[in-house]
Amino acid sequence: MRRTVWILALAAGYVDGLALLYLGGVFASVVTGNLLLVGVTAATDPHHLAGTAGRAALAVAVYATTVAAARNIPPARCLVAELAALCTLTGGWVATHHDPHGPAELPLLTLAVIAVALQAASQRDGDTPTGHLTGPLIRVAEGRIRLAGDGAPLIAMPAGAAAAALLLDRAPWLGPLPAVALVAAAVVLRAVPPRKRRSRTSTTPQPEPAWTP
Repeated sequence: MRRTVWILALAAGYVDGLALLYLGGVFASVVTGNLLLVGVTAATDPHHLAGTAGRAALAVAVYATTVAAARNIPPARCLVAELAALCTLTGGWVATHHDPHGPAELPLLTLAVIAVALQAASQRDGDTPTGHLTGPLIRVAEGRIRLAGDGAPLIAMPAGAAAAALLLDRAPWLGPLPAVALVAAAVVLRAVPPRKRRSRTSTTPQPEPAWTP
């Protein structure tokens, strides 16, 4: 997992940026943010709950359902399933001519949420979460940061979201393709076993056995 944590955090941030900008203004992976959107919208604009609050509630429900359904699936298969969901999302993006508004918005949002939820389901106890920032941020505040692990979501997720904003503004045809490439790289890295370090053998010459007649 350590070899792919930065790649997967970048992918999750990218999908979140895409969802915020083009799929209804809600998060794909940050469940806490979606719950807050539901509460704020319900309090300030209760007559339009089918809008932002409805999309945020849908994202929370889909995320929780996907994680629950995939909890017994091996991590490598979860990542392959995430890759399949992102490829399907890419197909939908192309079918809508890079402008997924109207009837296509909710199905594509659902696919984006399924993808990042499968990524969350691929993580086990002790793994660094790559789709949310609360846990790593708390460890930073407590002085327990692990740069190789906790630094990944805190740096890579915002970087992925920024990449989505910059790339899709200039080349909207890209859609989810960068996330597809990142998750595909993670799948390959998971499939290739890490190289074992060679143990240093002693080069001290051994004494020759004493000659006996």
